[in-house]
Parts: sequence; C-alpha cells; structure tokens
Amino acid sequence: MKNIVQLELIRESLVAVVNEMRANIIHSSYAAIIYEGHDFSCALMSADGRQIAQGLADHPIHIFAVPYSTRKVVEVFGEDIHEGDLFLHNDPYTGGTHLNDVLLLQPIFYDDKLSMFAAMRCHWNDVGGMTPGSLSGRVKEIYQEGIRIAPTKISQRGTLNEGMVELLFNNMRGREERLGDFNAMLGTGRKAEEHIGRLFNRFGGQSLLDGIEELIFRSEKLMRSKIKSCPDGEYFAEGYCESDGSNPEPLIVKLKLMLKGDSITADFSGTSKQTNGPTNCGPAMAFNAVGTIVKAFLDPYTPINHGSFNPITVNAPEGSFINAREPAPCGGMAEVKFLIDSVVASAMGQIVPEMAVGDLKGGANHVHIAGPRLNGSTYIHYEWPAGGTGASKGIDGGNAVRSYNEGDFNSIQSVETVEKQYPLRVEACEIREGSCGDGEYRGGFGLRRDIRILNQSAMLSVLSEKNVIPPYGVFGGGNGAANRFIVLRKGKTTLPSDVPGKVSGFQLLKDDVVREETAGGGGYGDPLDRATELVHLDVKHEYLNKNQAEKRYGVIFNETGSVNQDATIHKRSKIKEQRVILKIQMDNNQIHDGARRVFLINRENAKMLGVSEGGLIEIIGVSCAPLRGWIKFDENAEYIVVGTDGGSLLNLVNGDLVEIRPVVSLPETVG
Repeated sequence: MKNIVQLELIRESLVAVVNEMRANIIHSSYAAIIYEGHDFSCALMSADGRQIAQGLADHPIHIFAVPYSTRKVVEVFGEDIHEGDLFLHNDPYTGGTHLNDVLLLQPIFYDDKLSMFAAMRCHWNDVGGMTPGSLSGRVKEIYQEGIRIAPTKISQRGTLNEGMVELLFNNMRGREERLGDFNAMLGTGRKAEEHIGRLFNRFGGQSLLDGIEELIFRSEKLMRSKIKSCPDGEYFAEGYCESDGSNPEPLIVKLKLMLKGDSITADFSGTSKQTNGPTNCGPAMAFNAVGTIVKAFLDPYTPINHGSFNPITVNAPEGSFINAREPAPCGGMAEVKFLIDSVVASAMGQIVPEMAVGDLKGGANHVHIAGPRLNGSTYIHYEWPAGGTGASKGIDGGNAVRSYNEGDFNSIQSVETVEKQYPLRVEACEIREGSCGDGEYRGGFGLRRDIRILNQSAMLSVLSEKNVIPPYGVFGGGNGAANRFIVLRKGKTTLPSDVPGKVSGFQLLKDDVVREETAGGGGYGDPLDRATELVHLDVKHEYLNKNQAEKRYGVIFNETGSVNQDATIHKRSKIKEQRVILKIQMDNNQIHDGARRVFLINRENAKMLGVSEGGLIEIIGVSCAPLRGWIKFDENAEYIVVGTDGGSLLNLVNGDLVEIRPVVSLPETVG
C-alpha cells in the first residue's frame, strides 16, 4: 500500500492533466458546440482500457463509453499499437455514443511499453448524412446519419494517413470547422503525452502505474461499502420514450435492479426491441447510465475512475433499443440514455429515498437550423436548449440549466455568438412561465427561446424526447411541462412534424420564428404543502401567474398582492377533497397494448379524472416515482385495474387506496 499523501498527489496530478486537456480543447476548437457548449470529454485510460482519470466537469454520457471504445481499439489492434499511432472511433455498436461524437485515442508509452491512452471525445457539428448537422428525427437507418468509423488507425508511427483524412472530411459538411476540431484534438493529445511523461519522471514509471492500480482498488472498495450499506432486494421501475420518430407508438424500458451484498445487477429484460428510427443506442449506454446514477446516488463526491463501476453488472438485451445493432440509427442516443437515467433514478430513489429527485427534460434537445451562405456553402447552427431540473428533498429544481447527468455542458449559446455567425436573430430567451413540476419543492422552469430566420430560406431538424410524455415528479410531486418545438409563420403556429419533437429538414421561410420551449423538472412532494411565501416569490418573479398559483398550489392573493392565508387554507382543503382516490385491483395478467401499460377503469371514474379513453394517467404509490399508463374503459372495473407486475412497481398490494391523476403535458396553460 502506497503512502496516502503520494496516492492523493498521483490522483490530483492525473486529474490536473485531464483538466488541462479540457482547457486546450475549449481554447483551440472551431465549433461552438465544443467551445461554447462543452459537448466533449477528456480522460486518461489504462493500457487495457480502464478509466484512470476524468474531470468532474466532463460529460457523464462518456464515462463508460470511452472505456468501451478504448477496449475495442485494444481488441482490434492488439500488439500493433506503437508510439505515434492515433486512433479514431465513433461506431455506436462497438462503444460509441452517436456518430457526431468522435473519439481520438493517443497511446502513451513508458519504457517502450504501452502504459496509457489520452482520450478526447468531441461532438463534431456534422459528420455527413441526410440533413445538415447529421441529427434528424426522421431517419430510417444509420447510413442516413453520417460516416461511421469503426476502430481506425489514423496515424502510423507519427505519419498521418492523409488518404483517410481526406475520405472523412470530404464526406462532412463544414470541412474547415471539422478539420479545426480534429487538429484541436491532435494537439491536446500531444500535450497530454508530454504531461504524463513528466509525471513518469516525477513519481517513477512503475510507481505511478502502481499508484493508479491502488486508486482503482480503493474506488472499488469504497463503492462496494456504499452498496453494502443499502438493503438487499429487488427494485423495479419503468419508463417510456414516446416515439421512434417514424410513428407515435412509445418504447418501454423495464428495469429490475438487484442489490445483493456489495454488488448491483441491473436487468433490462422486457425492454422494447430496436427501431428503424433514431431512438436507439449502442451497448455502452445502459452501463453508462447505471454507473452514472448509482455513483451520483451513493458516492457523488469522490473522483471518477474505473473502480467505481466494477461492482455493477448490466444485462441490456442485444437487439433492444438500448443495445441496438446495425442498421438501427442511433442519433437519439442521448434521449435513450436520459430515459435509462430516469428509470435507474426511480429505482435508486426507492433504495436511498433521501436522494430521490424529480425527472429531467429528457435528452439533448438537438435543434439544427441550416441554410445557404452567400459563397454557396451551408451554415449549420446547432441549438441545445436546457430545461428545468428536478426537485429534491428541501431543494427546488434549477431553471433552464444543465442537470447532474450532463457535466458542465452549457445551457444555450449566447445571443452574440449566434447573431455574429449566422443570418439569424434571437428575439427572446427567457424562463418559460408555469412550466415547473409542482411540489412542496417545485421542479425548475424550462426555457423559451425564439429565433427568427433572416435569409430567404433555411431548414429545421429536431431530435428530442418528452414532447408528449413529460418528466415525472416524485413522492406526489407533479410532472413538468413537456418539450415543444414549433414554428411561428406570420403570427400563426405551424407544426414542423406530425410526430412531436422529431423533425427532418422542415423548410423555413424568411421571417419564420423557430420557438423552442423546453421541459420543466419534476416536482417533489405534495404541492399543497409548499410554503405560501415560496409560491408568492414565484409569482413575484413572474415564474407563475396568480391563476396558476391558485389552481395548482391553492394559494389565494389579496388585492394588495399579499397571500390571503385563510382563503388559502380553504382552497387547499377543497383541492384535496377533489382528488381522485380509488382502490387498486391487481389483475393476474399483464395488461399492455404493445409497449403501453394499460389501466382498466370505468367511464364514471374516468370522468372524475377528466380524461378520455387512451389518455395518459399516473398512479401515486409508495415508490418515489408514479406508475404511468394509458386508460381503457371497462365497465366491470369497479376500481382501477393494474396488471400483475404493477404492485411491485408501486410497492402496493391489492385493495390499497391510491391517488390517480391525469398527466398534463402543458401545465403552464392551467389557469
């Protein structure tokens, strides 16, 4: 065992190298998504592909994807890895995320032996494909999304393969920008190699490597102790992607999370099959999501290395949309990964309820506006609007900011950056009033942003989720508003797609306004328990209007603007009386319509809920997150009938009383 002081020096020195790598990428990259958005990650990997160090600011979506890709490179090239070699990779089926995220690996040697890799994974603004920006909500196969790079040696012993470079960049739009980002990655890898060389000299080569192994061992030991402190058992959760882009039918992720001793197993059996739309991801993402959420819930403060993930086993069925195979497109990887995050967070909230948190906006919210430049080339403007974050015990969600599973990814591009580079004008960028998920602690509010088209034509592509099925609340908290992406043309609303949130090359005209409205975070706890002074403050800040405060929180205001406490107590009592409470009846069969969970209910009870047949509702059980499903009329259903596995998901038994409520995708319209 090494001296604890020396171990800490080694760890912090490695993290410092990663942080300088990040600074180099930010200061030398060409695309705004990298230098403004921070959609990239840097890491140091062991010679066999384990993660040694990553900065706390790096994008968590790459935490396990980079090791997966690195191991694939090692598997393919084996002994044929030499000083001066460089490797590229973006293939989702062998560890990549989506095609836009390109990984560059720089091998680092000590004493003529491969010892580490410096890894840089950056989002390239275009990698070819059917629409500018390469991300489209309506693709049918991965070949429409751009150029796919299996593990490829781009440099042999210091000599760049110019033919391969030409092949890549001749198939991508914005060649100068792509080359600029590629060169930024090249330079960053070289500087990382120099810094690691100095660390070998400082600590001694083998001593440094031995210290790394000890740090990985200690991280694993700590995580195992955290898991062991949790109760053994099986915990269940499920969630939906609302569409694959080709049709409005949802896709389901089903999870059984098993804790036994000092290990965790996540079994996703029963998850929907892969689709021919972009709502798929490769094999790295399920493990990535489980690892991210488990660490966030159990060990959020210690630095990241591979040891934290060794106690975790994941079963993601091959051929499902969370472990897709060729030719399934994977542009919506982030949307799928965020859904898995939400499902795992729902299960972990049952294990450590003090860490439970409302759901999030549902993905990256990819918005591309592209059009012609005067020189005949094509500009590509990429928006990535943030939403409200979920509430947790004692804490309201944040407004229009990134969430805990996104690192330091920025909320949105600055107005100056957009208007300087493109024929666009940002006419509004503000908090989306009323979009929060209600609760004793409310979710954060989403963003509203309007962008006017100034040239004669352009096109719009959108790839997003949670446009129909909004973020859930926890422990009785309400859902946030759903995402919404529309076009305002001559003052009238135009829907750019018949599938909400999935748009491909919609033709825009001069003076059209693209309006982005992002989801609010899910709430925590009963909204009627929210302190009236906090509701008053939200109204004062114009986050809520007075009608919304009354109907959603039961808070009544005097003519002077102060809270009428007596009227508020009466109003809250009336709202509570009007809630629909029914007995739950467990059926011995699964009740599904395709991927949709179905609840059986009679027309009279549905009328009390204010929903029609096929409407989406949620049941509030003992578990932190609600159970959602679509209603089907059955006049023989005296209560609400739930399929055989509903009890384990709700942590309830036959005959228990439950609150039932409709899922309102646009709560800001209430009042």
